[in-house]
Amino acid sequence: MTEDSKVIERVLDGDSEAFNLLIRQWERPIYNFIVRMIGDRNEAMDLSQDCFMKAYRELHTLKDHHRFSSWLYRIAHNACLSQIRKNHGKTWVELDPELGAAESRPENRLAVEKALGQLPPDQREAVVLKVFQSLKFEEIAAIQDAPISTVKSRLYMGFEKLRAILG
Repeated sequence: MTEDSKVIERVLDGDSEAFNLLIRQWERPIYNFIVRMIGDRNEAMDLSQDCFMKAYRELHTLKDHHRFSSWLYRIAHNACLSQIRKNHGKTWVELDPELGAAESRPENRLAVEKALGQLPPDQREAVVLKVFQSLKFEEIAAIQDAPISTVKSRLYMGFEKLRAILG
């Protein structure tokens, strides 16, 4: 696995093809995050591509190259919030069996995905980032631009709501 900061230096030095290495490394995690946030695979694919295009255009603004993943998730976070606002009022249930929990029964996955869709966006995002993306509290705090205590509170409230919804 290529260290992100070295690849970023190559891109900033004019090697635009090096950005493909970052895409290959981060495309699946970013797509999985977005699809869990908005629930639509086609929209998630489009938003993922938009995120990488924005990251490429704005890469020169990233001050700490070692924080690329948090920065990229923040771009995806903002894209998801915009899409959620745009789709406010629509209902959806979308599943992608490749996203994990392959051994769980389809009806359980359906219930979890549907329950996630009932959480407020900030709680849903915290749960998705922690449970499905395995990010640390500090990384989630950076993505959500919130204190770690707020992230923990969002997770706690999100888990409580999920327990209530799922029984």
